[in-house]
Amino acid sequence: MPDDLTLRKTVIGGATTPGDFVVIWDGLQIGRIFKTTAVGGHDAWSWSCALPNVPQPSSHRGRAGSLEAAKAQFRNAWEDLQSQLSYDQIREARAIDGDTSRPWHRRG
Repeated sequence: MPDDLTLRKTVIGGATTPGDFVVIWDGLQIGRIFKTTAVGGHDAWSWSCALPNVPQPSSHRGRAGSLEAAKAQFRNAWEDLQSQLSYDQIREARAIDGDTSRPWHRRG
């Protein structure tokens, strides 16, 4: 299985926000990393690693103090999740991700 992870700007309603990324693995969206505000007004980065058809344990999401730390924590969570996935779960996630009939996939 490929191990390259790519960040792409998140697009919601046709707009992007600085510091908001979708994480892509082998053409499949597997999570998100985005800048947020932590308690006390400090910048923080939230991250979440998941597939739509696989339950997400709390260890597959979290917060970090920097983008680099969030990326490292995300990679660890992805490696854990990936080690538990079957070929059928990945195939099903691809089918769900490619289903353009869902309202959030509609453009324009």
